[in-house]
Amino acid sequence: MESLAAAVSDQRCEVQFKRMTAGKEPVKSGAALAEVQTLLAESRGEDSVLLMDETLLAPFAQRILEQAPAYLQSDWFHLFPPSWQPSPLCLILGGVGARSDLHADPLAWTGWNCLLRGRKLWRFFPAGRSACDAEPRFGAVPRPFGVGRGELCAIGCGRGSAKDSFQEDLGPCLEYLQQPGETLIFPGHWWHQTYHLTTTEGFAGQLLNGQNLRRVMEHIVSWCHLEVEEEIWQRPHQEVIAQVLSEAVDSM
Repeated sequence: MESLAAAVSDQRCEVQFKRMTAGKEPVKSGAALAEVQTLLAESRGEDSVLLMDETLLAPFAQRILEQAPAYLQSDWFHLFPPSWQPSPLCLILGGVGARSDLHADPLAWTGWNCLLRGRKLWRFFPAGRSACDAEPRFGAVPRPFGVGRGELCAIGCGRGSAKDSFQEDLGPCLEYLQQPGETLIFPGHWWHQTYHLTTTEGFAGQLLNGQNLRRVMEHIVSWCHLEVEEEIWQRPHQEVIAQVLSEAVDSM
């Protein structure tokens, strides 16, 4: 991690300063990665710092993933058109007290999170097969996923919420305390939120493979109001992906 940080230390990224007190919205500001380390050291619960960046490590993503376990390398998102491919790797740096927003990932994919340093508490709220379904208790807001991330060119969505599961009771949930060196794999369409108990460093990404192909494709079918025959699910994955995406384009 140190060598990668040194290689991009002068590059600017967007850092989120999250005010936890009532009535204050998160503030985002640009900073060089080298400055972020100082900001993280000053992070506190009421004034925390969180960095989630999908571009800084783009030149190194392939090399990093080649060192990952085999189950993280089997990913079929490369079969999507480039403009619809999610970023393969996200750098996450959190200060003490930092919290992600409560959200469900786009396309009902499978998410993964590798923690290199620190400890992070997760809360999961199990859902059905798709984040397209609204969740009234969270005041869910759709986050379209597609070309330009605009609804007119979207092939699916995620969901976001202004609520905070660490500040209010949102009902039963699953908790997991992630330790250094652990990689957590989870259904991305489940609502989830993280709390950084210490300064943390890690990577995150998403998967499309034989375990979740139908769920992801059904998410796109539902969002784009498509109709597909049941027999499609018996075809090779390349054909399934090509047909569903082709019909999604035609529906726009």
